Amino acid sequence: MRLGAKPEGLVERIGLLANRLPTAIGESMFAMPIARSLQVAQRTGVFEALAERPYTADELAAHLDLQPVATGLLLDVLTALGHVKLSGEAYELGPRARKWLEPGGDSYLGDFLEDNYHYWEWWAGLEDLVRDGESVAMHDRPDDDPYWRTYIRGQYQIARLSSDEVAKAIALPGEPESVLDVAGGHGEFSMALCRRHPGLSARIVDLPGSAAIGREIVAEAQMSDRVTFVEGDMFEADLDGPHDGALCFNIVHHLTPESTKALFSRIRTSLRPGAPLCVLELYDRPAGEQPGTAAMLGLFFHLTSGADTYSVEEVSWWLQDSGFGNVATHGFRTLPDLKLVRAEAR
Repeated sequence: MRLGAKPEGLVERIGLLANRLPTAIGESMFAMPIARSLQVAQRTGVFEALAERPYTADELAAHLDLQPVATGLLLDVLTALGHVKLSGEAYELGPRARKWLEPGGDSYLGDFLEDNYHYWEWWAGLEDLVRDGESVAMHDRPDDDPYWRTYIRGQYQIARLSSDEVAKAIALPGEPESVLDVAGGHGEFSMALCRRHPGLSARIVDLPGSAAIGREIVAEAQMSDRVTFVEGDMFEADLDGPHDGALCFNIVHHLTPESTKALFSRIRTSLRPGAPLCVLELYDRPAGEQPGTAAMLGLFFHLTSGADTYSVEEVSWWLQDSGFGNVATHGFRTLPDLKLVRAEAR
């Protein structure tokens, strides 16, 4: 395809070819180049540059020190996907992509998109998982690995889209003074609680690589006086207490049932009676329901940690066995695939 060709030509070619292929083969063939094109565009600065002003392919390649032919072809793919607009020979970020990929915006997800680049190598291990049960241990990295920056900042960018709604559902009782956030990484959910409760402070326990980036995020939000970090393994670090509530978000899917119950019991010892422990997760579908798109994340969790997604009922039982009662479940408009299971320390 020549540089500057109308993007409709690419769309038509993809459509014609896809229609001639069985659905599964078509999805396999086009999902890979689409995903990689988006990831590379973010990593090389293409989206950020196009958010500033229009560029021709040659101008953009020179600006970013990229190869002009490959840059032009990449831009055509991004245009065909609807993320970039072509006017004459100049490309610019389209309105649909601008909401999510223009740096500085409240809905910016650029770091999350860049972090997806790591998923490529992880998914390459899927056959080993299916044949031999070997997972890839996504968090088994040095504390100073650059991975932590895009991972934690990406998770922060996702979390801030729903954190206010989640903080409301946590429903800390009375006038809370202290909350524990286990594996809270980026700190956004703790910050949302602190914004909601003026007298509250938060203690986040997480691995050193995660905590280092979380501290940066909290400092940028000017909340370092209220949200602090403790580096260490959540099964060994000092949880302190007694706390008026605890968060255990998006971590259970990395744990076995036995480890999950041990963690719940450990958190229970750090809470005041009646204080809630809130478990935010993508839960397994109820028995008898057909799998949906969430099944891909279930497979992803098993691939990256060797664990699994669990049902609301399973987590509720584990909470009760660990010294919690008054178990309730909440859904969210901003997190349609996730639920919050809330239980109170007995």
